[in-house]
Amino acid sequence: MANRFVVDVSGLKLAKGVDAKLAGTIQQAVLKAIAETHTEPQLVLKFPKDWLGLVAHIDQAQIAAVEKQVAGMMR
Repeated sequence: MANRFVVDVSGLKLAKGVDAKLAGTIQQAVLKAIAETHTEPQLVLKFPKDWLGLVAHIDQAQIAAVEKQVAGMMR
């Protein structure tokens, strides 16, 4: 099973811009943790347009499929 972490705060009423701030904070934490592990082989990163998040994968050809799969789970 792939490591997948989801944070769903859709039930909260957030002030304008807080969702983007939360996304940035979460992305920063994940990127920092990945950098500290010195992951090999190198990772491909994608920040999706349609949802706030981050996709990290070792195979660039798989990024679109993973992004689509996650987006489908959010509907």
